[in-house]
Amino acid sequence: MKRQLINFLSKIPLINNYFSGIATIFMLHRISDFEKDKLFPNENMKVSPRFLEKFIIECKNKGFEFISLDELYDILQHNKKVDSYKIVMTLDDGYKDNYEIAYPIFKKHNVPFTIYLTTSFPNKTALLWWYSLEKLIIENEKLKIKDKIFTCKTYEEKNRVFLEIRKMILKLNQKELKQELYEMFEGYDMDWYEFNNELCMSWEDVKNISQDSLCTIGGHTINHYAFNKLSENEIINEIKLANKEIEQQIGKKVKHFAYPFGSRNEVEKRDLEITKKFNFKTVTTTRSGTIYLEHKNYANCCLPRIMLVENFDINNIGRIRKQRIVTE
Repeated sequence: MKRQLINFLSKIPLINNYFSGIATIFMLHRISDFEKDKLFPNENMKVSPRFLEKFIIECKNKGFEFISLDELYDILQHNKKVDSYKIVMTLDDGYKDNYEIAYPIFKKHNVPFTIYLTTSFPNKTALLWWYSLEKLIIENEKLKIKDKIFTCKTYEEKNRVFLEIRKMILKLNQKELKQELYEMFEGYDMDWYEFNNELCMSWEDVKNISQDSLCTIGGHTINHYAFNKLSENEIINEIKLANKEIEQQIGKKVKHFAYPFGSRNEVEKRDLEITKKFNFKTVTTTRSGTIYLEHKNYANCCLPRIMLVENFDINNIGRIRKQRIVTE
């Protein structure tokens, strides 16, 4: 499976058109070895520990500097000239391997990093339906979902079925997701919380890692709902209450935020304006792009990031002519 994954990634077109400027904010989710026979959409959220360490070493050898979001904010606000290309490492959601695997690597190489924490992860109330769905598909050769039959005998079929059902789930009412999932998968014995203890950081983990000056804990809402599916008051509560709980747990103010999902499909102009009211230092999206000094005017609502994937070629960083500045 790992070979299939790497072969797939090697065919992705070079994304070097996104690079230049002064810095790149990289986005990760999980740091873990690839698992045989697991499905590509979930495995693609990982980079291996070996690759992460190799990436850090190669970047340093090329003269790139790893900095925190606070340092990036300072550069942007004061229009500072930089003498080396900057890299910011961010990890979304709050997976346990961020603490157990990624943190020791960052610590070993003195690399600052930010974890954007969805509070349902340490509260163990997260609906990690993508892992429950993966398990169901792997264990069955045929599924019946909402009167539709899905054949999933081969590995290729299982990946295709996963993506088809994923589209169906994303169309559900996210605020009533648990009930809608039970109704959608009627006839199957599904425990939608079964992966929480295995995959999510605990509050103890969060407290421990937050004590290291290398680590910044950012906000990522309570439930990871898409903002364009929520009312203004619901968005405010998702941000406000999550930040309040994080601050109570770690004793530090939440100064940075990332939108759940974070693309133009989920975050609209209205949502940017709502987020500005919280006066975060930085707010990141999943819109692909690199950072320029001109992003000073967008730091509090829509900084772009690049997803770091296995076998990413660092030779693409900082070498390409200036491109369109990705903002709102």
